[in-house]
This record gives sequence, C-alpha cells and structure tokens, in this order.
Amino acid sequence: MRLTHWLLGIVLGAFAGGFALEAGILALLLVVPGLVWAAREPTRPVGLAGLLVGVGVGAGGLFALADARCAAFNHVADGIVRSCTSPDATPYLVVALGLVGVGASLTLVGLRRTSRTTS
Repeated sequence: MRLTHWLLGIVLGAFAGGFALEAGILALLLVVPGLVWAAREPTRPVGLAGLLVGVGVGAGGLFALADARCAAFNHVADGIVRSCTSPDATPYLVVALGLVGVGASLTLVGLRRTSRTTS
C-alpha cells in the first residue's frame, strides 16, 4: 500500500469535501481530477479510499463545526437572548459517515491486496 497515495487522497478529498459546502459545483474542479488520479493509479483502491475518507471527513467536519458554532452562539446575557437554530444535519452527517466507512473498507482491501503481492 502506498501510504503517500492514501494520504494525498485524504488531503485532496478533505479540501474537496469542504470546498463543496463552500463553493458548490465549483468543487468539481477538485473532485474530478482527484477521481481521474485515483482511477489511473496502479494501487487504485488506496487513492480512491483516501479520497472518499477525505470527502467524508471534510464535509462532515464542516457540518459538525456549523452545529457547534450555532450551539455556542445561544446564551442569555444581561436579559438579552441570542439564539441560533440550525437545520437538522443528520442525513448529511450519515452520508459523510458512510463515505468514511466505504473509504475505510477500500483501505482494508488495498492493505490485503498489497500484503498478498508482497508475500
């Protein structure tokens, strides 16, 4: 398993996942080249696994950060009530967790494939 390919996939995926929430369709500028790179790589599951883990972590992290900032905004001081209610992000967090799970599974497949070829 090429650790550098996996880590590069995670970094590229995290940027693409976070960028998708910030810039929308422009995130394809990062995702499409990343997918092409992952498809052309000799150890395909490893790069793609890192990319999926990164997208899940990037998007899920931004949703969790938004919920945490909204929760931190709610307080009462000197009789002034400040409140923030965020929409339910549970479906998005489940999808992000699913991407991380699929990426972790592909990482295990890549590890098994590499261990078979080296032994």
